[in-house]
Amino acid sequence: MNIYALSTPPGVSGIAIIRVSGDSALQIANQITRTVIDQPRSALLKSFYDQEGELIDEGILIWYPEGQSYTGQHLIEIHTHGSKAVINKLLEDLGDRKDCRLAEPGEFTKTAYQNNRINLYEAESIADLLQAETEAQRIQALRLKNSSPKFLEWRETILDVLSKTEASIDFSEEDLPEGILKNNEEKIKSIVSDIDEMLDETMGEIIRDGFKIAIIGPPNAGKSSFLNLLVKRQAAIVSSIKGTTRDIIEVKYHINNYPVILTDTAGIRNTKNKIEKTGVELALNASIEANLDILILDGTEKKIPKNIQKLITAKTLIILNKKDKKSFNAKKIIKELKGYKFKDLIEVSIKDKTGINKLNSRLKKIVSEIDTAQSTTLISRARHRALLKKCSNRLHDFLKISKSDEVEKAAEELRLASNNLGHIVGFIGVEEILGKIFQDFCIGK
Repeated sequence: MNIYALSTPPGVSGIAIIRVSGDSALQIANQITRTVIDQPRSALLKSFYDQEGELIDEGILIWYPEGQSYTGQHLIEIHTHGSKAVINKLLEDLGDRKDCRLAEPGEFTKTAYQNNRINLYEAESIADLLQAETEAQRIQALRLKNSSPKFLEWRETILDVLSKTEASIDFSEEDLPEGILKNNEEKIKSIVSDIDEMLDETMGEIIRDGFKIAIIGPPNAGKSSFLNLLVKRQAAIVSSIKGTTRDIIEVKYHINNYPVILTDTAGIRNTKNKIEKTGVELALNASIEANLDILILDGTEKKIPKNIQKLITAKTLIILNKKDKKSFNAKKIIKELKGYKFKDLIEVSIKDKTGINKLNSRLKKIVSEIDTAQSTTLISRARHRALLKKCSNRLHDFLKISKSDEVEKAAEELRLASNNLGHIVGFIGVEEILGKIFQDFCIGK
């Protein structure tokens, strides 16, 4: 069965592209154009007709032969005028054919994977590229797409060491080539070192999912007002009533072309109200998961509540708000913070925007410490991290066992380590995750 889909966004446009992939795609192209298409990978000006012979439109048709296309099958691209009427007519005509059906989300890329045009890791990187909203995400997705050979290289080395280890089990020392086991441990140690260094870095996941900033603090310190000021819209309700914010409010934001997730949280205080208490628990969890805490404090208060003091860590940026008030007294708060380690303290007035430029500059500097251009990490998803962690554990176990006489166990650890890398690129047992990965794609890709 051939699959088809609109590969450009729906709506009025200068050009629309409809893709058809399958064994009969070339025959379908011949029928639609009422000609014989015999020039592969060439832009051909053609008229497009429906099955009754009525003219639909005139445009460009490109035929990609089997084995030379994105999907690995015969694939045609129909470039038409981007009016709704033309698009709907062509899609309707394809849908009426018995040998065609509408593609599912990501089915073109899934077909490419199944036909060995790309591996699973590359497919995930393509998904990330399609969903990239910032320059940092675009750079990372392209870099990861071209990085999968590293996994294959590691796997080949492990399999090579495995084959030599198994040979030492099956044959006597007299029958083995001299030096067959030489440098095997060094090869594995090198791979383990690379993987462990990568596991220590979280940059890839931050770039893909967003740098998480939790806005925390006591009630009425100005957290929601700060969020609204930063994103330049009313994302959160502002009120003088304590406990107005009771749920987590997440807003996607960009700082220096890096994706950021701002989380406004409930005011942290002791309360008997069950709903507000749940909000406080959510706020504390948001702080734990965040890459940066922005702690908003009321500069007119004389003391910092003890439950707030406990939240101050090395990842906390303290904002002393209400500088416009006569009762503002930064010295008392700063004195109370003596001995605490935190990123910085900035005095502001959210009301009249005093200190906001300085705050924005500081945020840009903090977020820009994520440098994708120099990053070498290959991890952008929890799936990659979990499998690499398992691979590392197996290789560490191999290095321990290799010093003993338990050669069979050492070989098994290598086999399991290579399987973990095989799962990443899709060589082994991936059926259970294919649906989840490709559902993130748009139809037509």
